[in-house]
Amino acid sequence: MPERQELDQLSEEKIKMVYALADKMPDGQLRGQLKDQIRHRLKKIRPLRRLTASRLFCLPFESLLSNDALRVRTFGSIPRNCVGPLWSLVKEELPDHGAIDRIDASNQMLMPQPCPMMEHRQLLASFADAVSRIRSNLSSDRGMPARLAAMHRDLPDVMEEVHAIYQMRDEILTAKRQIMASEQLIGIGDDYARSVMALARQASAGRGDQRWYKLFFLVLLMDEDLADHSGALIEALAEKSARGAGASIASEVCELMVAREGEALKAGFAAALTTPADLNAAADQVRASAESLGVMRLASPHLNRQIGESIDQMEGRIHEFLGGQFAKAASASVASFTGGPGESLPTMDEIKALGQTILAVAKVQAAIHHIYDPPADLKELAKTAIESVGARLDRIAAARVAGTMRQKQDALAVAVQVARSIEPISNEETVLEMLEDCAVQLGFAESSDPAQFFLKIIHAMNTTHE
Repeated sequence: MPERQELDQLSEEKIKMVYALADKMPDGQLRGQLKDQIRHRLKKIRPLRRLTASRLFCLPFESLLSNDALRVRTFGSIPRNCVGPLWSLVKEELPDHGAIDRIDASNQMLMPQPCPMMEHRQLLASFADAVSRIRSNLSSDRGMPARLAAMHRDLPDVMEEVHAIYQMRDEILTAKRQIMASEQLIGIGDDYARSVMALARQASAGRGDQRWYKLFFLVLLMDEDLADHSGALIEALAEKSARGAGASIASEVCELMVAREGEALKAGFAAALTTPADLNAAADQVRASAESLGVMRLASPHLNRQIGESIDQMEGRIHEFLGGQFAKAASASVASFTGGPGESLPTMDEIKALGQTILAVAKVQAAIHHIYDPPADLKELAKTAIESVGARLDRIAAARVAGTMRQKQDALAVAVQVARSIEPISNEETVLEMLEDCAVQLGFAESSDPAQFFLKIIHAMNTTHE
């Protein structure tokens, strides 16, 4: 089994290849371990997956799947290690395995929701019936909960939640269609949240508790495809809770979402930051979590006080991570470029690595600027990166003052690429000044007009004589 650090260094295309190979591994346990090693990359890359009956079965509750953990399971979090025994129970309840065998042998790719084919819809209906029978037996057979718990400690509770989701599947799919179409279809507009809430009430009516209602929204709010729309749903829930009596559904849903964000941050902060790709992955996680927490922050005046406190704690952890582990790794990455000898031009790979590191820093700066000031070490990193990159360009120019025109042109071409790579944490004026200093040292004419200055640079770079 390769180490996670080795897998993290692979490109997106190679991760897709590893995933495709893992999908064909006969050893289920080994296959699961390998996928767990790259799951944080898969969430971002989202490669096509081969359609199997078990994946089709998981489709209605896929957004709630989480890695197994040695802790008390939170409501609405379905451990992946629970899927195997759950699927075995469902297959035992199916009268005909022919459709399952045909799907497993078809070599099709999993179609995205919410448009499964007719045969898939029929099979999903069979799954719903099977889950319903198992849940009925679970209620009537006093010894069954213990037998299921022996298969997986969370299986009895998970069975209840999967049953609820399957019973609400049509309304959930309708809600998802409405949300995804809300920006395209005239007449829906901002009213889609109220329509979705009406669907949730319809799906959970007469159930005696609020768990079904919460599950309805959790499935939608945890769906990657609906991430851009979660804010309106949370705000609508919060406003309703503020006017209603009893337990706050919005607070409970947000509490679960904050806990999920905490788990994601914990996993992201534990990852090694040895390459610019690692820094960008961490920056993407910080940005996604900050956006999610920001949405809940807007609704927090309508929520229970502890929600705001939990958000404060998560944002504090982000601040501590960025000012410590992240800033240290980013500084080392920048130093590996700026510490290079002035007499040799940086390679394209070195410039690319610098650009990726600077982009990661810019991402986290943009993600937290509305929350708090960047940590001191992150501020210092941005400042010294610009200064040290400029210093290396000066050394490169100084080493080529007496060189040929071709050598000067090559140095200027590199300076343009390097200066552009730091623009995400700088500004156009600073980049222009850096390039002008380098060009003047190399003997190209200075101009107070930036447009004319760049025309001269372009002309110099295109000159073919020495």
